[in-house]
Amino acid sequence: MFLEISVIALGMIIAYFMTQVPVLALNFEFMNTGVIYPDYLLMYLIFFALYRGEFAGIWLGFFAGLLEDGAVWVLSDATREYVPVIGIHASIYSLTGFILGKMNRIFDRYNMAPIVLLVLGTTFVVRLLTWILQGVLGEMNRNFVLVGPALYTALISPIFFTVLSWLYRIRPGEP
Repeated sequence: MFLEISVIALGMIIAYFMTQVPVLALNFEFMNTGVIYPDYLLMYLIFFALYRGEFAGIWLGFFAGLLEDGAVWVLSDATREYVPVIGIHASIYSLTGFILGKMNRIFDRYNMAPIVLLVLGTTFVVRLLTWILQGVLGEMNRNFVLVGPALYTALISPIFFTVLSWLYRIRPGEP
């Protein structure tokens, strides 16, 4: 049990550092989008909520959300995003992890087409909720990009899910 939690925590920290380094970041200057990078922590949360259930989704969402709050503060110059209150991502990610964890029995986790659509929809909704909460609790950020990171995260998700399935030895038919 301790080893499994340690390995999952290590993977979450690696996903956090992939955001910090910005691995696979894109900058479309002609579209004036700023730097767009995949949301690795959210993909990690989606993966474990689907494969481990709502309890793992809540806790992983909480800690991934706290890491994301810290990452947004550090990356504020590059992405023009900020968080006025710590815990915005933690609460949204926890709720997301719980909902996706409840859906894990009715969702086809081993087919990549529904996974891509789920990641696209989840990333868009999480970013929209984050933007709305930032506007309610602080100043509305007009430069907050919703669609670009959602599309980019969805396009990279099959590779990310395949690597995580291989690393954590999750095979079709396992609970």
